[in-house]
Amino acid sequence: MDTNAEKKYFFEALSLLYEMQWLHNIAVTEILTKASLDAIPKEWIEHLRILENEELNNLIARRTIKSEWPDSLKTYVEKCQNINRLPLVQTSPSRIELPQKFKIGLSRKKQHEIIHLAHLVHTQCKLHDIQTIVDLGAGLGYVCQMLHYLYGYRVLGLERDKENVNRACIRQEKLYPDSLTKVKYIHCDVTRDSADTIEFILQQEFPGFTDACLIGLHACGDLSASASRIFCKIKSAKLFILISCCYHKLSISKNIQTPLQEKQYFHNFPTSNCLRETIAGHNFDIGQFLRVPFLRLACQESADKWHDMSKEKHDEHSFHVLARAVLELYSQQNNLVLKKKVRKGTRKSQCSSFQSYVKDSLLRYDLVPDTNVKFTGNVIVHDELEEGIMQVWEEQSKRLETVKIYSALQMMLQLPAESLILQDRLSWLQEQDLEAVIVPVMNKCISPRSYAIVSHKS
Repeated sequence: MDTNAEKKYFFEALSLLYEMQWLHNIAVTEILTKASLDAIPKEWIEHLRILENEELNNLIARRTIKSEWPDSLKTYVEKCQNINRLPLVQTSPSRIELPQKFKIGLSRKKQHEIIHLAHLVHTQCKLHDIQTIVDLGAGLGYVCQMLHYLYGYRVLGLERDKENVNRACIRQEKLYPDSLTKVKYIHCDVTRDSADTIEFILQQEFPGFTDACLIGLHACGDLSASASRIFCKIKSAKLFILISCCYHKLSISKNIQTPLQEKQYFHNFPTSNCLRETIAGHNFDIGQFLRVPFLRLACQESADKWHDMSKEKHDEHSFHVLARAVLELYSQQNNLVLKKKVRKGTRKSQCSSFQSYVKDSLLRYDLVPDTNVKFTGNVIVHDELEEGIMQVWEEQSKRLETVKIYSALQMMLQLPAESLILQDRLSWLQEQDLEAVIVPVMNKCISPRSYAIVSHKS
């Protein structure tokens, strides 16, 4: 690893994200309460507002710029392009038609993911003559069964949820009874300190095994960092293949409340000495601008989805972003807080107009007094809520086009954000004297978290 080149990359990424934090450092629900739309340079809006739908798509998905644009806008597009280090080439495994029993309970997305991951794992295991695989966070065991069915591997599936382990075992006995001696599901809460436990389980379930490959499909939050450390500690683990997800679920190590915002620092970001030293060397306070909203942006859908997005889809997305932001603005103006009554908020299917959006929202949210603000007014009844929210919408609805521009500019930061996180994890492995690369595995339009870190011990 060229440390100087890595530090230069990290510095440029941090500088861009610090400069553009008005695009990524708040929840999307707060774009009105935090005046984010007002932060877009006026000359950017003038040029982006007149783009045809196809031109807007090409800007986001292909980074196509126009010569007459302001230098600052062209520079932003170019920096987003340069800071994204994630590889572009997609792997294309031979088409495999899943047997019907493998499709039971599997969405098209899940089928795509397990086929492509299984293909990558097999390709890498063949190179290193590995016959035993450990799946960290095995869920219901779909990948485990696929690896055995297609390629004959012995697979140990470790899962923290006992109910998932039970369901995987029932599913195995019913659909794949011939795999009972080759695919094992074990309850295990995988943490950074689980290396000895995993080695013990491996020896118990597959006595006499030699080398193993550790894998994880969409390892959530801290599990990705834990998996990397486990790989380093287990001597018999020679190969590591990990696809991460849910970066925003990383555990917070420290919260600091300031008058302007809450600073957030994480246990497992950054992980590499290289990024830590870059941060310290340039006095970046990442708790200020690389917070949960940044991590959430990093695991959003890819800009690839914008290739052929229709104007109607753009308009629909802008409507829902602004509508939810209006609810937030009304709540703040009236010292109220939105509390979900159900797991999922407003239903898009119920929202043909803003009035129907409000009616559905008031069924699914309670607006309750903010306990942090001294309440001096009268309790607002339901009809007054609806009328008040409608009035705020009338005032803000002219900003729909600006919301579309804001969303487009924010979407351009998704790949640089994810690139920074994965490059940090890659650097950590390389600092342990391990070979490591980032490999594209899946179609990003089907499965947005599509990159695997692949590492091998010599």
